[in-house]
Amino acid sequence: MKKEDVSLEGIDSSGSSANAPDGLMEQLEKKKEELFAKLKGVSSRLRHKQYEAKVLKAALEEKMRETGLNVRELRRRKERLEFKIATEALTLAKEREMMKEMRMLEKELEKAGELERMERKLRLVEGDIRSAEAEIAQIKKDIDAAKAEIKAIREGEREKVKEQRAKEWEEKKRAQLMERRAKREEELKKELEPYMGGVDEEGVELGAIAVIKKKSSS
Repeated sequence: MKKEDVSLEGIDSSGSSANAPDGLMEQLEKKKEELFAKLKGVSSRLRHKQYEAKVLKAALEEKMRETGLNVRELRRRKERLEFKIATEALTLAKEREMMKEMRMLEKELEKAGELERMERKLRLVEGDIRSAEAEIAQIKKDIDAAKAEIKAIREGEREKVKEQRAKEWEEKKRAQLMERRAKREEELKKELEPYMGGVDEEGVELGAIAVIKKKSSS
């Protein structure tokens, strides 16, 4: 849709996260989809009312050009004429003239009454348009609020995953470091074993004997 008043531009309908606590994400997604459906319905009604108002305005303007009537002035003229007929002493010819004018005013008022009905209907339709526009604006705000909540939850979930991965990586590095350290200690122990043989029955260090034997053999 291209018209600004019914546009859905900038509003997405992306999927939900299965990791949201207590089904909150599912509730928000359902609410957002309901708001989208409501927005489409109200937008359709608004377009219909806008078209109806356009047709009514054109018909009213055409009718006003045809009649050139002023409803209030016609009513005042009729009231004054009725008062004269009821209160003044009139000749037969004058009375007939006034009655003829009265019938003419009544016909014009009938036409004016049609104009009034058209104007009243147009005002009602314009009120419906304003109401629909306000409803659309509120629905869009509600959709934006739901989107913001969904985004916050997703970002929170991503942050939790990021923190968990960082924690796992640190634990892995620590384990690798400890493994390398243990391996190095084992290698060092093996290297020192010939020199760390303990003490014999006479209290002589076996490591020293091993060194002496090594020297004498060389």
